[in-house]
Amino acid sequence: MATKTLRRTRIALIAALCVGYVASQFYRTANAAIAPELMRELALSPQAMGAITGLFFLVFAAMQIPAGVLLDRFGPRRVMSGLLLAAVAGALVFAAADGAPGLALGRGLMGAGCAVGLMGSMVVFARWFPQRHFATLAAVIFAFGGAGNVLATTPLAVASAAIGWRATFVAAAAITLAMAVLLYLVLRDRPPGDATAAPDAETPRQIVAGLGRVLRDRRIWYISAMQAVAYPVIVTISALWAGPYLDAVYGLDAVGRGNVLLALNLAMILGVLACGPLDRLFDSRKWVVVAGAAATVLVLGVLAAVPRWPLWQVVALLLLLMALGGYQMMLHAHTRAILPDHLVGRGLTVQNTAVFVGVFALQWASGWIIGLTRGGEPGLPYRIVFAFLALAALAALLIYLRIEDAPPSRA
Repeated sequence: MATKTLRRTRIALIAALCVGYVASQFYRTANAAIAPELMRELALSPQAMGAITGLFFLVFAAMQIPAGVLLDRFGPRRVMSGLLLAAVAGALVFAAADGAPGLALGRGLMGAGCAVGLMGSMVVFARWFPQRHFATLAAVIFAFGGAGNVLATTPLAVASAAIGWRATFVAAAAITLAMAVLLYLVLRDRPPGDATAAPDAETPRQIVAGLGRVLRDRRIWYISAMQAVAYPVIVTISALWAGPYLDAVYGLDAVGRGNVLLALNLAMILGVLACGPLDRLFDSRKWVVVAGAAATVLVLGVLAAVPRWPLWQVVALLLLLMALGGYQMMLHAHTRAILPDHLVGRGLTVQNTAVFVGVFALQWASGWIIGLTRGGEPGLPYRIVFAFLALAALAALLIYLRIEDAPPSRA
């Protein structure tokens, strides 16, 4: 392929993938802005709200390994655009729900439909771009997809106040359908003539054997331990409890909460973009992760230690926490660096399974913690959650420290 044509194709691929990933980020975090209203309107307990919100991530996690097989077998174009239709159905079911079962079904369908938004994009990057650019490209798509997080804050709160959360989700379904069509029209599974990346290059038996090879690699499990808390800690706060915390402790209304959540998500995006090039700057992936995780533990400990921070100080700490979470993308780059090309889809989705199992587990556990400890000081349940998340991150960091580094200079 000619250089100019290749460049244009790569730009089109990045643009389409970034637009498509917005849906995944929007749906996973949407409950944070409207959780208090959902809980009041549909009489949901904190435990039920935590479980319903976390169900997106549980289904998302369950879909990862099958999706990895599908990506390697059929290619990102058909798999990504086809699965996104399930998210369309999920948004419509969520909009029509009159209780916890309907909300749960809608969240589950959204999780299934968005399951390959990031990993499918990374498979495309692995096939179309040099490995040394992988972390930066992963950071770019995650940051652009952060527009979905932004839309799920003040804009969602304003739209819900104006037309109701049900009508808002119907509109989201229509936009998601347009995204699915865009992906199908623009994506190309591999560069012309690249037989090693052909979606039908392996037989089903070979694909299963490749999955077994990935699962036997201890390095994948070390990375998975860190993945189970890196993003899950951040999203448990930003996508679930930050809104109720600001409501219960500081009395912020929906728009006020939305403004803080908007700032948190912008901080997350900036943190990811800042972290993306660090592996090349320091010629290390492992130690970028270690530094980010250690700082995350420290900030969570500070949030847990003080009974009630002034509002501006707690917002500043939460902003710092979101920015530090950018190290999560380096874990994907670490995984890519230790995988042969033909195992990229399966390897990335295996370690990404840990991400969303972790999200479900932390959101479910934090819901129980808040449900069991509420009734006294309004901030105490949330401080206990901060301490719980700090301990989880510390335990994962100790496991991850056992892995060897994979510096870009060795690629």
